[in-house]
Amino acid sequence: MVRRTAGTARVRGVSIQTFGQPGPTLVQLGNVTANEAWVVTPAGTWPIAEVNVTTVDQTNSTSHTPAWAIVLVVVFIWFFLLSLLFLLAREVRVGGYIAIHISARNGQTYTEQVPVYSAQQRADVFARAGYLQALIGHARAVRGQG
Repeated sequence: MVRRTAGTARVRGVSIQTFGQPGPTLVQLGNVTANEAWVVTPAGTWPIAEVNVTTVDQTNSTSHTPAWAIVLVVVFIWFFLLSLLFLLAREVRVGGYIAIHISARNGQTYTEQVPVYSAQQRADVFARAGYLQALIGHARAVRGQG
């Protein structure tokens, strides 16, 4: 039998703190999700106003001559020496991880490594981390006013 009171539940003589109704997920970074009140990670659930989020960019960018340019040079070198200009074509490849480090005021931490395979994906991860930091700032401002 479960008896509920405001903020706690009592199950078989043990009081358990309840977190209330979870809201919709506003942002997700790998296994980290957040709504307007909570940050949920595999390591635990914390009030959003009591966490800090930092990011570390561990991606690298390399520049290569694409395979199609090399093929065109080999095919057209006999007809036109200007085909060597195809070797000036470059393509940039992005790879690696972005580390999202979340630390709560109680000393608990969690680090999520988000894999990145393109420049657009890298920008998206940083935009999501920035949005999470904005949610934290908003929650702290609201808590400070109340």
